[in-house]
Amino acid sequence: MPATSVDSNMDDVGPYNRLSASQVNTYNSCPRLWYYEKVLHFKMPQIPVLFVGRAVEDAFCRMLRESPGFITQKASSDTLSNTPLGEDGKPDRDEEKIWPSQRLLPLPEKLMISKLEELRIWATSRIDVHLPISLEQMRLEWESDERKSGDWKQVDPNYCRQMCINGLEMHLLEVQHCLKENGGPQLEQWRGGFRENWPSPDGLGFTISGSHPLAGQGEVSLIEAWEITRPWFVEPDAVKFSMNAIHPDFWFQGEYDLVYRWNGIIKIVDLKASIGKGDRSGNYVEQLKMYAMLWWVTHDKKQSVDELEIWYLGADKIKPISVPNEEELLVLEKELSSLWSKLKEAPPSIEVCSPAPSPMRGFLEGGVPTTAPDISRCMTCDWKEICPSGSGTDNFPQQKSFNLPGTITPLEVSSIEELNPRLDIVCDVFSIFDMNSEKRPSVTINQGHNMAKIDILVDKHQDGQQPWPNDLSKGDRVLIENAIMTVNWKGEIIAKIDPWGMISKTDKGVNDSSSLMEFRARWNLFGKLIYKFDKKGIGRNGKEWHRRGIMLMDSTGSIKVTGWAKDWGSQYEMAEVGDLILISNAGIDAWATQVRADISRNSKLKVISPTG
Repeated sequence: MPATSVDSNMDDVGPYNRLSASQVNTYNSCPRLWYYEKVLHFKMPQIPVLFVGRAVEDAFCRMLRESPGFITQKASSDTLSNTPLGEDGKPDRDEEKIWPSQRLLPLPEKLMISKLEELRIWATSRIDVHLPISLEQMRLEWESDERKSGDWKQVDPNYCRQMCINGLEMHLLEVQHCLKENGGPQLEQWRGGFRENWPSPDGLGFTISGSHPLAGQGEVSLIEAWEITRPWFVEPDAVKFSMNAIHPDFWFQGEYDLVYRWNGIIKIVDLKASIGKGDRSGNYVEQLKMYAMLWWVTHDKKQSVDELEIWYLGADKIKPISVPNEEELLVLEKELSSLWSKLKEAPPSIEVCSPAPSPMRGFLEGGVPTTAPDISRCMTCDWKEICPSGSGTDNFPQQKSFNLPGTITPLEVSSIEELNPRLDIVCDVFSIFDMNSEKRPSVTINQGHNMAKIDILVDKHQDGQQPWPNDLSKGDRVLIENAIMTVNWKGEIIAKIDPWGMISKTDKGVNDSSSLMEFRARWNLFGKLIYKFDKKGIGRNGKEWHRRGIMLMDSTGSIKVTGWAKDWGSQYEMAEVGDLILISNAGIDAWATQVRADISRNSKLKVISPTG
């Protein structure tokens, strides 16, 4: 059970409020760092190496998914494309679905690989097919990130290729072990078509009719050993974060990289596209211990992990990690549960998350412990300019009114915690289109003479339900819960439906809810500039577009403010990190827990108090 299917009716935590190993490690490094990034949603600069690791893992897993019994060295990269996915983004368990490997016939006997060096050449060729595509996809993702930093030209494809090959050699150790063990204890079961509840991705789906198409007789063959030892990993075509393992009480989740289990020994492997030097290697050790706990609790505390390993692909070294015993796992579970209660049961205050960084740790190549460097963690922190442990401060002016040059009336500002674009509305369906098509319906609503358009942004509510009724029709009275109220550039009122929003039929009267005209369209904001970001691109019409933004913080929270570059004015360029900024006439928007703001040509940015 490397992945968990959650009953949304039982889940009282929700996908946006679970702990993860990365969050725990961040908090243990510094509570304030966790608060900045997980509560205030500060986003650190996105350097290419963060994306390169994902490209290497993607190419490596796509190679592992394939079989030398079905696919030749130079076959297309999309030979195993079109994996059937369910509505939850996971591989679909519908037995009527056709899986990509089911469309393939085993290769002729003369093309079957029988020597280890031939297998190595085949697998390397498959890496060479997949890696350039994975790298290009990650480059485009990095390029489109508003916080991108660094230079993609510094990415060395040959180094990335070598990391994949290093991972291949580590996997081939398992294949050779399988050959020595003559396929292991489940050889005949495998040959007969046995599949785990979550089989290792191979394009064959969840069930096989009859024996495995590559099954042999007698001594295990090399191709059989490749198939048998294939670890479980996240299906490369699955929706991101859809294949997490989740604690039975829903408060913790994690996504394993590789899970080996062919010989009855459960081994969890964490892939790292790095050499393993520096403080972060300590986090990887703790992450695997948390994964050992997660495996144990998701198997009714009756099955423990046998082995834990970190594969440092950059260093070509495997680092074994000692597996916690059941007593240690129980203690770890209790500690993490207590941490969830502290951090997630209710939003913590900034005072609870003090700037108290832990000491730096030292590791040599391959994650070998060494003397810790004589530097403070704060020296390497992205937020040292605004944090009290760096050159910043937690002090915020409480001023609520500003007299700006050229204005007669004082400008009143609102705190970030006051901003709420959501309303519950009872109204009537004025018109509806695309109700019976695969598209989301296009709905217009009215309250008397007041009209609004509904913009449905998702196919699923956070509880897993479709956020609109299937039998919706003109004239129906509906309750729209948690609608995000905005005004578009035409001046039309828009009610957006995100994962928190829901449309349902009702018999309530219009007067039982908010008015369409009740929401506030424009706000004045005041806070500290945390960082600026910039994003450019080419639209579908071939024209260039350019947007800019800032992250703003006051004593009550933070908000991301975006707008077209031409609307920001000259003071945007002058503003620096730590400056106190006033933004007038901003609109607000939201997505799930995050409220956002946007500026228009009628908005203004004013630097009230520059740093220094």
